[in-house]
Amino acid sequence: MQAWRKKKGLMRAARFHTVLEPMEREVLGNLVSGVSEAIIRRAQSAPKDELAELTGIPTGHKDAPEDPGMARLLPDFEREGDEEYEGDNSLLRSLHENDICRAKLQNLQVVAEKVGPDGGVEITLTEEEAHAFLAGLNDLRLYLASAEDAGEDADTLVEWLGFNQDSLLTAMMG
Repeated sequence: MQAWRKKKGLMRAARFHTVLEPMEREVLGNLVSGVSEAIIRRAQSAPKDELAELTGIPTGHKDAPEDPGMARLLPDFEREGDEEYEGDNSLLRSLHENDICRAKLQNLQVVAEKVGPDGGVEITLTEEEAHAFLAGLNDLRLYLASAEDAGEDADTLVEWLGFNQDSLLTAMMG
């Protein structure tokens, strides 16, 4: 992968550009697909709530995911040591998890669109797309680093994703 570069135009906003190796593009596409599927499975497995159906306000799970990768993407709202109130974390999770999943899927969709199914090795992003791309890379990195079957290959991918993030962030900061 080439380091991300910022391209400024006279008549248009800045854009960010890199070139991936074909294998990197394929691996990134596969990672996006796998993590997106895990998030979709989590959202679709939410229990049905009669009140939610009556009010139109969707609710999600009340319990944290058991899968370590998903637990890292969807952590509890309370930190250890916070003052606890009966059911607060469950209530917050049920109200907000679907929105969080939707936002994560939108960010991953930007990454998927840029690497494309046909293999665009050159990637150019607007500033808005760059923010979503960064968030998507971060979710991929967090998921892989926490996955149950993470091995040496996963560690290498986590490092590569971290380099990709750092390079894009550096280009965005100028």
